[in-house]
Amino acid sequence: MYTHATDAGWISRSHRAISPFRLARPRSLEEAVGVLSREPAATIVAGGIDLVRRMRGGGSWGALVDISSIDGMNGIEDDGTVVRIGGLATHWDIETSGLLAAKLPDFQAAWTTIGNIRIRMTGTVGGNLVAQEPGYDGRVVLGVFGAELIFVTAGGEVRLRADDTGTDFPKAGLLTAIEIPLKADRKMSFDRSLKPVVSVAVSVEGERHAIGIGCAFPAPVFQSGIGAIEAETVSAALPKPTGNPMGGAEYRRRMAGVLAARAYRNLTNGN
Repeated sequence: MYTHATDAGWISRSHRAISPFRLARPRSLEEAVGVLSREPAATIVAGGIDLVRRMRGGGSWGALVDISSIDGMNGIEDDGTVVRIGGLATHWDIETSGLLAAKLPDFQAAWTTIGNIRIRMTGTVGGNLVAQEPGYDGRVVLGVFGAELIFVTAGGEVRLRADDTGTDFPKAGLLTAIEIPLKADRKMSFDRSLKPVVSVAVSVEGERHAIGIGCAFPAPVFQSGIGAIEAETVSAALPKPTGNPMGGAEYRRRMAGVLAARAYRNLTNGN
């Protein structure tokens, strides 16, 4: 029998490790935010990929707020200036969206690399982002597109740039949507060939570029500038990466720069 040690003790890989909880099933955003505001020990569940894993590992919450039945949170729409992706859109919804194929093909191609088929069919874009796992790449990709994360709170709407990793998500807030600006001359490349050592996204818009680096830090790190990307410059500006048995800190830092410079050359045809 497979067993593993977690905060729940030595357990079999089953749901028996999950602590009791209250389940709320709101039918509207207002109801969901109300429960989150009243229940300090509450958390949100939708696809459940991350939450169930954490609960089986010993994590516990007093209440779960199931938002999977709230209407209007899984759509993908174009208003002419941005594409708006609902927080409940699954990875599969993104992968198969004809709108994204037409408007944001680089984004769609990058997102198809996230997760295995089980995760892709069930997991949501909102879940990927609010989990804030160091190894998750959703925010790395969205950050170089200048995307905004839109939360609903008891005090109203809160917008947070995806590349603003120094600002905490709003307390008792519900991530309802992501908006990605549409830019005719923007190109983007995402390289996760060295995961879990490091992952790198690069976007180029005219002379400007944006770099997102994941896996190597507690949260993604972003850089932006004008002109060509030089590997040494990118690496020198990075903080010290966290430990990883797959590669030392200096190796991870160096390879972040190498992958960013390579992506820039590919996007600009070597110019």
